[in-house]
Amino acid sequence: MKPPRGLHKIILIFFALTIALMPFSVDASFRRTPVYQAGAVNIMCADTGLVLYENSQHTRHYPASLVKVMTALVVLENVQDLDETVYFSETAVTLPWYAASMGLREGDTLTVWEALHGILLPSANEVARALAEHVAGSIEDFIEMMNRRALELGAYDTNFVNPCGLPGDGQHVTAFDMSLIMREAITHPVFVEVIGTAFFDFPPSQRHPEGRTLRNTNRLVREGDDYYSHWVVGGKTGWIRAARNTLTTYSVQDNRGIIVTVLFTEEREDTFADTITLLSLGFSLLGEVPLHTAAQPREGSRENPPGDASGVIYLPGYHPPPDDPPFTGPTVLPEPTPSPWELLAAFTLILAQILAVVAVLAGIGIILLFIRKRKSKENEHGHPI
Repeated sequence: MKPPRGLHKIILIFFALTIALMPFSVDASFRRTPVYQAGAVNIMCADTGLVLYENSQHTRHYPASLVKVMTALVVLENVQDLDETVYFSETAVTLPWYAASMGLREGDTLTVWEALHGILLPSANEVARALAEHVAGSIEDFIEMMNRRALELGAYDTNFVNPCGLPGDGQHVTAFDMSLIMREAITHPVFVEVIGTAFFDFPPSQRHPEGRTLRNTNRLVREGDDYYSHWVVGGKTGWIRAARNTLTTYSVQDNRGIIVTVLFTEEREDTFADTITLLSLGFSLLGEVPLHTAAQPREGSRENPPGDASGVIYLPGYHPPPDDPPFTGPTVLPEPTPSPWELLAAFTLILAQILAVVAVLAGIGIILLFIRKRKSKENEHGHPI
């Protein structure tokens, strides 16, 4: 039995249309299911607060040095003159051995302008502490200002216990909250200028007569770097073992901005790769949103939180969890169990320190023994001791 005349043409046309439309279907699917390594992400429209995409955005994580975004925000809201002198006290410069710093000591000074570069580029912890004392008189009072401002912004899942991001019981943020804080920080032109600075030349000082250059830890703004993106205005990196790697980024394309926050990423490079992937997704989704669309912040407070995130506008296909009220769960996040390689590294470091001490003592013993033998030989030959 022969097929009806023209059927083979219909079949060919059908397959041709299928092949022609496949790239669009794959592209749409890819845009909806991006591949990234971060444990929690948020993409927010910088102009409206609209959540474009999220995954575990209300799950609390340690922030690491993303805390310094809030530190800079509070500083800029309370300091009128960026040329004011910031003095470094003994409290400010007293840090754990592993903390990132610029090597500043008690009695050193910086201007507020220089100090902002110090906390947002090399992420110097003693500079954040000195700025806190400069603004509030004490680090404790500054922390109160930080937490009060977080509540005002609607960051109800956030709690700060220090101004720099070092490990601390009870310190946590969410990807959603961090984007909210970043969105407020970028309203300050000074903040935007600093986070977009790849390198900053510090003027000569008594300790550094030739001056010195600070390098931004954010590779997305360093032209020539493998992860450089000309769409990225700036951002802030963070790392502590409990937080893993964190990054919040502000980017602008065609005069429209988005904020991408990624938390709990194992490898530093993945924070940059994830951000680039999510920026591409975010700008694609932003093209589907009218510019006048605005999102209202969630109503409520830490004492009386709302039952859901219905105050946040989501694009079709992206919905908040059905039952995910803010500020739930334990106040103190559990410290992740060290991996075998971390335990081995810690053991190796301790062993190396012990061997170094033994080597020094052995060296001193050999020198003393050599001197003693030499004196004995001199005595045998009649020389005075």
